[in-house]
Amino acid sequence: MYLTSVFVVLLSIFGAYHLNMLSTSPNVQLATTTATAFMKTPRLRILTQNMFMRPPLIKNNKSDWKDARLDYFIEHILPNYDVVCLQEMFEFASSRRSRLFAAAEKLGFAFYVASERQYVWSAAIDGGLVILSRFPIVAHESLVYRRGMGPDWIPKKGVEYAKIAAQMEGGEATYVHVFTTHTQASYGEVVITQPDVKRRLAQLFEFHEFVERVLPAHRDSGEPVVLTGDFNVDSRNHVLTDPKIAYERDVEDGVQTSDEGAGMMSVLQGHGIDPQLLGPDNKDTFKGKTVIELHDTLRERLGYHPVTFGNIMVDSDGTVRPRETVLTTHQDNMVMHSIDYVMWHNPDADSQKHNIVAKIVDVGVTPNFTPGQQFTQISDHYGVSAEIHFSTEQK
Repeated sequence: MYLTSVFVVLLSIFGAYHLNMLSTSPNVQLATTTATAFMKTPRLRILTQNMFMRPPLIKNNKSDWKDARLDYFIEHILPNYDVVCLQEMFEFASSRRSRLFAAAEKLGFAFYVASERQYVWSAAIDGGLVILSRFPIVAHESLVYRRGMGPDWIPKKGVEYAKIAAQMEGGEATYVHVFTTHTQASYGEVVITQPDVKRRLAQLFEFHEFVERVLPAHRDSGEPVVLTGDFNVDSRNHVLTDPKIAYERDVEDGVQTSDEGAGMMSVLQGHGIDPQLLGPDNKDTFKGKTVIELHDTLRERLGYHPVTFGNIMVDSDGTVRPRETVLTTHQDNMVMHSIDYVMWHNPDADSQKHNIVAKIVDVGVTPNFTPGQQFTQISDHYGVSAEIHFSTEQK
């Protein structure tokens, strides 16, 4: 029976993969020299969302509702944004990514970059990253991290970068530099000295080095930089601040930053960490060659680390229940993690050579609930959204 089941699974994957061989789209669609697309308003709306769109046959509970969730996303969520960064939008053994690209193009997203396709002989699947844009993507680079641990050894996780031309009709052009990433996950309780935490911080150090290399090659002063994605670093420290309340609250108990959250920011900025943070035998500091001014926009704008994964609901009688149970595993119910981010870099905003000043506004968590569906939200993760506002303020 076991061998039969394995054979059925392998046959199903081969069949889905063979079908995808005939219908796949390229992983990059950049602007040509004649491509033009203008902003109708001086605002660029950005969403980052872990789509939880894993390859066929993989599910946590009864169903992951992959096709229905993708249809809902295309119809109800995608049209609200100008740049959309996705994680876990896997291409392997599925035509869903191609279907997303085709539908997005009809909605005005003529440009995209995505993780490179992998083949059966690669002993890996793609990294699941996508950046969709209504406005021309004029340059693209990518990074594949050192292979992950456990289940994360299978996908080639990494970073996708897109240089996006933002221009009002009749006005001057500027560029927005967008990165999206998905790093090593932890499964179960997280202890900062465990190996997968070190691997995650090592990948974030690779991310820092990638940004160190890409920005000098593509960015002029004053052009905004946005780092997005599922960083898998929980910045909440999960300490209850009111002894009279037995459950963790999103706002009041999310103010303090965890050791790993602080380490993440230090590594991404280039400061590095005290090696003892990861245990007495660790020698790695993950210190960069240069320091990059980087802001955790959610923490700075809201004053706390909001829950983006494993949230709770509290009934009127005080009963605490998981907010989402259709997609989330039982062990992840009510973990209240803050692991999805929009980071901002633009220290020289006032020195833009074209006299266009870019500021980030209206940052927040976007749960993307799905009323009336057999699933309650678009993914097991909440999204994070932000707007970049452009002005021609006098210097």
